[in-house]
Amino acid sequence: MIWCGREVAGATLGIGQSSKWLFFVLSYSTGHPNQSDPGNGRVDGGYIDDDFWAAFDMDPDYVPRTPWYRKTARWVAVLVVAGLIASGALIPWGELIERLDNISEPTEILLVADEVVAGSPYGWLVTEVRVRNIADSTTGGFVLSSPPDGVITLDLVGWDPEQLRSTTAHEIGHLLDFAAYGDQAERRDGLGSEAWAECAAVDAGFRTTDSDTGDTAYHCTDAELEQYQFSVSLLGEVCKTWGNQECRPVAPISANGER
Repeated sequence: MIWCGREVAGATLGIGQSSKWLFFVLSYSTGHPNQSDPGNGRVDGGYIDDDFWAAFDMDPDYVPRTPWYRKTARWVAVLVVAGLIASGALIPWGELIERLDNISEPTEILLVADEVVAGSPYGWLVTEVRVRNIADSTTGGFVLSSPPDGVITLDLVGWDPEQLRSTTAHEIGHLLDFAAYGDQAERRDGLGSEAWAECAAVDAGFRTTDSDTGDTAYHCTDAELEQYQFSVSLLGEVCKTWGNQECRPVAPISANGER
């Protein structure tokens, strides 16, 4: 029934279309040049000879033209990709591979952050690390200061592992600030809050110094790092006023992890 339906359909399309359909069918039959030797162009296929094709006014080497819509689709695809590259909307392969390495599961984020806390000499200032969605998309993490509770909150997003580590170290720097200076006016010997925390992350080896202060509060130049380390060296000890309250001696950390 299937073949019969095709023959009727072919008959209604006229001799030209019917002959093309016949060529298509026979091209998948044993003996057709395409089946005998695709790389040789034409080999006599027994019943498929020159007289046979002449009866249908058909070139035995006939190759159907590519439909216009396929050619158009190819050009459209090329133009779309070119446009994306020109506009920067196409993700470079390197960036795509980096994104595949991102950490996004809460348990994974906590695991990396807890490793930073455990390896920090100021980790005892951390009460807990929490992961949740932070409404402000520019904030990767934060700690409370009025009053401080020692809880580090990290955003539930796809994190680059190194950025996650440096952000955790940054927040630990804030907690050191809270524990070191009881009077708000005396804090950090004039060093800005975010600059202090940034320098704490640099001091711990998770970030590098900036060439200048730029136009944001998040920076730590060589001069600011020197000021931070000098200030920490004068602290002697700091006292945690939240959770299990205690005091411990502190000292700045060099970039290679030595104190």
